[in-house]
Amino acid sequence: MSETTKDRKTKDRTNRSQQLTRSNTSRLEIRIPEEDKKLIERAAKTSHATTTGFVLQAVRQAAQDVLRREQVTVVPPDFYEAMVASLNEPDEANTALSRAAARAQEIIRKA
Repeated sequence: MSETTKDRKTKDRTNRSQQLTRSNTSRLEIRIPEEDKKLIERAAKTSHATTTGFVLQAVRQAAQDVLRREQVTVVPPDFYEAMVASLNEPDEANTALSRAAARAQEIIRKA
């Protein structure tokens, strides 16, 4: 293979890779004080990460933490014990619900 063909194939691969990367990403821009930017850049450098990678990791972690807290309900231990105990007790009869279920069965039989 000539050098020109090899260069062209490498360039084509690079272009395809860049297109894939662009199509799978979106842009998020923020304005921050210069001192915060310097702090973030210094922390990223210390972590051996790019500024973008460092910020993305930190923001992703914060977002996951917020959503995790949203999905978890914390209750006092005595409330939890009472709730678990109530699950082991037999159900109380609900006459209105029993009548509605019987009525539904009648309607289904007639249909």
